[in-house]
Amino acid sequence: MGYRHCTGKLLWLAMTALVWSVMAEAQTKDTLFFNNGSRLIGEIINIRLGVLTFDTDDANEVTVKLKNLRAISATSKIYRIETIQNKVYFGQLKPHNLKSFAQIIFSGDTAVVHLEEISVLYAYKSKFQQRFSGTVGLGASYTRSSDFGRFNFDGKLAYQAKKEELTLSASGIYSLTDSNFSRDREDVTLKNNYYFSTTWFLTALLVYQRNLELGLERRFQEGLGPGNKFLTSKHVYAWARGGIVLNQERSTEGVSSSTLVELFAQLEFNFFRFTAPEISLNFLQSFYYGLTEAGRIRNDGSFSLSWKIVGDLKLNIGLYHSYDSRPPVEGGKNIDYGFNMSVSYEF
Repeated sequence: MGYRHCTGKLLWLAMTALVWSVMAEAQTKDTLFFNNGSRLIGEIINIRLGVLTFDTDDANEVTVKLKNLRAISATSKIYRIETIQNKVYFGQLKPHNLKSFAQIIFSGDTAVVHLEEISVLYAYKSKFQQRFSGTVGLGASYTRSSDFGRFNFDGKLAYQAKKEELTLSASGIYSLTDSNFSRDREDVTLKNNYYFSTTWFLTALLVYQRNLELGLERRFQEGLGPGNKFLTSKHVYAWARGGIVLNQERSTEGVSSSTLVELFAQLEFNFFRFTAPEISLNFLQSFYYGLTEAGRIRNDGSFSLSWKIVGDLKLNIGLYHSYDSRPPVEGGKNIDYGFNMSVSYEF
């Protein structure tokens, strides 16, 4: 009897512990409450411009429009929450008494927001290495008649902190024949944005450029200036920044310049669509006005379209152009433009 009694007690304790662990796990899961009364339990991946991506317990990732939800409970992590009013919170979401509203719990305080006013939400990573994300893409073309191959690549690595955004981006276009390998065009940019409000930030940048079409063997550039995220809607983000840059150039003829001072202005638009087909558009224009070389005007621009194929793979189509009213090689070409395609992986 004593042995059976002891075994039964141990079994009861084990079952009780199992039930409590399941209940505790369920309490830390995120929950979506729909307008029709149904609910989903799992993990919120992110919210991007009106669409929520959710990992359910018994299925693959699903996307849900915020307008279809009555409430959200997201307490499993600390989230970075951005609204269309350009307010940023680091906290958790709890259901509100009013339909389609949520309570944001942050730093011992509470804010109330309509669900459709949340433009961005994602888990804030507490560990340094978890704050990185990026993409890498490759493309190629070949013409048999001329025995000519061309390759292009692009990549981006981003680090996100509470008040800082650090981005390293790189791209290149290369030509290959039986007897020659040419680095036609290269661009590497390290940019840091430090936010001193929800919309205003200070930009510091370091740039390396190469463009053989314009007679530029290399350009090193250092810049500093203020910026503003002046547009945040359900489908569009827009930034503007400006300031001053210092350039050190060397032409393809081997002539090096002194340090050249320029004023710069930059405008960037991003359009997102997170329902099928999932696409994003990026439009970027940079303008430079010479102070050391008075009257020199330069412009770099790009337009890119990305379409999600499957999983983390995307098809990218891009257009680019560059203009220099006084190219490094006297009498050389002052316009360069082109088109490229690539497949990229997002991580």
